[in-house]
Amino acid sequence: MSEKKALSLKKALEFMRGKSCLMNSGGTYYVVPGGYVEPNTAKAIKKRPDVIGSKDALWPGHDQTWRIA
Repeated sequence: MSEKKALSLKKALEFMRGKSCLMNSGGTYYVVPGGYVEPNTAKAIKKRPDVIGSKDALWPGHDQTWRIA
């Protein structure tokens, strides 16, 4: 199995400023489109005041995707 190349925080935010979003897929985070994001990078992105969750997960009121407002 090949190792995933993770996006840096800076690169992930660059993608998200376009039409990308951060997505949680079973505990693994991706910027879609863009690529894999380390969990600590995803946590830093979600903490930003300009990032909003979409309340779109399987369970009501939970987030699966986040976007820059």
